[in-house]
Amino acid sequence: MGPEAPTETSGAAAPVWDPQQYEQFGTERSQPFTDLMSRIELPGARRIADLGCGTGSLTEDLARRWPAATVVGVDSSPDMLESARRRQIAGRLDFVLGDLRDWEPDEPLDLLVSNATLQWVPDHLAVITRLASFLAPGGVLALQVPGNFGEPTHRLLAGIVESPPWSELLTGELASPGSHDPETYLAVLLGAGLQTTAWETTYCQLLQGPDAVLEWMKGTALRPVLTALAAEHHGRFLAEYGALLREAYPAGEYGTVLPYRRVFAVGHRPGSSQPTAIAGLDHAQLAMPAGEEKAALGFYSGVLGMVEVPKPPVLAARGGCWFNGHRTEVHLGVEAEFRPAQKAHIGLAVTDVDAMAERVAVGGGRVTWDDELAPRRRFFTDDPFGNRLEILGPAVE
Repeated sequence: MGPEAPTETSGAAAPVWDPQQYEQFGTERSQPFTDLMSRIELPGARRIADLGCGTGSLTEDLARRWPAATVVGVDSSPDMLESARRRQIAGRLDFVLGDLRDWEPDEPLDLLVSNATLQWVPDHLAVITRLASFLAPGGVLALQVPGNFGEPTHRLLAGIVESPPWSELLTGELASPGSHDPETYLAVLLGAGLQTTAWETTYCQLLQGPDAVLEWMKGTALRPVLTALAAEHHGRFLAEYGALLREAYPAGEYGTVLPYRRVFAVGHRPGSSQPTAIAGLDHAQLAMPAGEEKAALGFYSGVLGMVEVPKPPVLAARGGCWFNGHRTEVHLGVEAEFRPAQKAHIGLAVTDVDAMAERVAVGGGRVTWDDELAPRRRFFTDDPFGNRLEILGPAVE
C-alpha cells in the first residue's frame, strides 16, 4: 500500500517510481495506514483488495491480519510491483498491474483499501462511488489521502516548475495530485449508500538526515517532475528546490519537523455476508484449589504484574479470581479435586522476557529456558498451584 504510488493520470506521463527512495521514510509513511486500519473490525473478511499497493509492504500487513483472506494488491507502476511481488504468497497474497479507474474484482469484496493513492486520480470522487459498488453486504471501503497540497512543500515546487528555465525544460503535462476535505468524502460515501465516518489528522513528522524534506519529496511529489526532466538537469533542480525547503523547514536540534495533514474516510455497506468468525481470544481459564485467592493475587498480580478484575457477582460466590494484562485475561476457577495443568498451559507474551524471568526468580519461581522457538525467546514456569505457564518475548521478524 504505497502512499503516493499513483494510477496513471489523464494527459500526463506516468511517473517512474523508486521503491527504495519511497521506503526511506517507511515508518512515517505507514503510520496513517495503521491508524486507518485501527478503525476496521472485520474478523471474518475473506476477500480484500489494496488499490495503489506500491511496494506491497502494507498489503502484506493485511494478509497477516486476515490470514484466512485472499488479498490482492493493485498498482499501475511496474517498478513498485517488481518490489511487491517478492512478497507474494501462493493462493493468499497476489499483486497485479492495473489502473484503479477501470480495475474490477472477480467477486464482491469484504474490504477495499486505498491508502494515499486517490490523490493522483483526476475526478476521483466519481471513482470512489464506483469502487463502493464492489463491496459485499457488510463490506468496508477505507481510504486515506494527503491533504497538504497548500503547504510550502507543494507551493514552492509549483513555483519553481512554473518559472524559467524549468517551465521551458519541463515539456508536457505533469501529474498533479489533489484531494478534498473530510466533509466531501463523507458526502460521497453516504451518497453511495455506505454508513461513513470521515476525519483528518496532522502528523508532526520528525525527519532525520540532511535535506530531510527534500528526500521525502523525492519519494513522492517530485517523481512526476524528475520523470519529465532530463537527467542532466536533476542536480541543479534539486539544489534550487532543496535550498527553498531548508529555509521553509529549518532543521532543529532533534531533526526536521514536517507537518503533514492526512484525510481519512471509512464507509460500511449495511448488511452482512460475513461468516461466523473467531474475533479473538477472550480469556484463558486455569484451575486452582479452594481458598487460595491470596496466593493467586501474589503471583499473577505481584509477580506477573497483571491487575485483578472483579468477577460477576453470580460467579464471585464460587471463589477464584480473574486477572487482566495488556489485551490478555486469565481466569482462575476453583476446582474441588484440583490437579495442576502440567502439559496443557497458557502462553503469555511480555515486552521484556529477561526482566520477567528475573521477577519470577526473585519471587522464588522456577525459570526454565527453552530455545525450540529460536530466535524467539521463552521460558516456562509454574503458578503457586503447579499450573504450567509459558512466558514469551516479542516475536522476531
